[in-house]
Amino acid sequence: MSNFTNNLVNNFPEYLFNEINTQKLEARKKGRDVIDLGYGNPDIPTHSKVVDKLVEAAQNKRNHKYSVSKGIHGLRNAMKEKYKRIYDVDLHQDHNIVNTIGSKEGLTHLLMSILDKGDNIVVPDPSYPIHHFAPLIAGGTPIKIKCLDPENFLLDLTKVLRTKVIKVVLISFPHNPTTIEVNQDFYDRLVLLAQKYNFLIINDFAYSDVFFGGKKPPSLLCSDKELTNSVELYSLTKGYSMAGWRVGFALGNKEAIQALTKLKSYIDYGTFQPIQIASTIAINELDEYPFEVSEIYKERRLLVSESLESLGFDVYKSNSTMFVWAKIPEESSKTSMEFSLSVLEKSNVAISPGVGFGIEGEGFIRIALVENKQRIRQAMKNMQIFFDDII
Repeated sequence: MSNFTNNLVNNFPEYLFNEINTQKLEARKKGRDVIDLGYGNPDIPTHSKVVDKLVEAAQNKRNHKYSVSKGIHGLRNAMKEKYKRIYDVDLHQDHNIVNTIGSKEGLTHLLMSILDKGDNIVVPDPSYPIHHFAPLIAGGTPIKIKCLDPENFLLDLTKVLRTKVIKVVLISFPHNPTTIEVNQDFYDRLVLLAQKYNFLIINDFAYSDVFFGGKKPPSLLCSDKELTNSVELYSLTKGYSMAGWRVGFALGNKEAIQALTKLKSYIDYGTFQPIQIASTIAINELDEYPFEVSEIYKERRLLVSESLESLGFDVYKSNSTMFVWAKIPEESSKTSMEFSLSVLEKSNVAISPGVGFGIEGEGFIRIALVENKQRIRQAMKNMQIFFDDII
């Protein structure tokens, strides 16, 4: 029998969330009302101005043709102006910005553009799954560093840099799944390391616009305004609640951005042009909408955090992202996967096991704040009622 897959795909481990997803579907087939707080899929609608512009642009037949893979000029210029307006960072729309089909596509193709086979790339653990697998797709060699504390991450990174040649350090703050935040000083020190040891920093900045502590998460590029060693991946998915639109950007170092632009020119023609046109409206005219979205997540986070703490969870304190990261109570002897399956079975609530984000996530769970307060309140009530059976 012919084998039509390659060793790369064959050696990928089974996606660790598949078991949760399978059990969730089985429960729903049986008529059970499962409240899904596992999958980080925003439920808040896209702003009506963006939707209206999409409809208008889609009705113009001139927009039905191929677009350009790097993104239309107006969209890239909007990002240029946004980074100047918000972060006081100067970007050139042709040299330092390329539109990506979401940050997952952007990261994977960026790494394919800059890594040679066997190049070392530092990856945080735990981390969003594509951070672990994009380096493998690109042929790199991931070196995983524990990321449950920013200071310890920098210390461990420094130790690695003294013994290995590193081409890329991949980070993502505010962090998914742990919700960890960093300050500008963290980036300042990381950039100094990058310049000393000659590596590229890639910051997946997907949660830049979801915050509720009064202070906006800092940008890596503010610590490297000459763009010598830095690329940032920006997305409209979370802050503007545009998940299905798949609009992201890679911004920063000219050499890396031009490599990605060149590769993408052979692979795709960009997103549907009306989507790009409508996204320009979001970037140019709706700076305040992420504040509205963030306020909704803030209220949901408070509700979940208080409920989990009452059950003995150690909840990580954070003012960013659309998640809650919590350590499973010590009286439970279950792994994070066993615990999550037990929560689903007993209380009809789907959550994410920490181990799904890497070995260092074992012992934790992640809850996505993607249902309205009434549904989240019901989910927390269900967990409280059945908690003795769950643990």
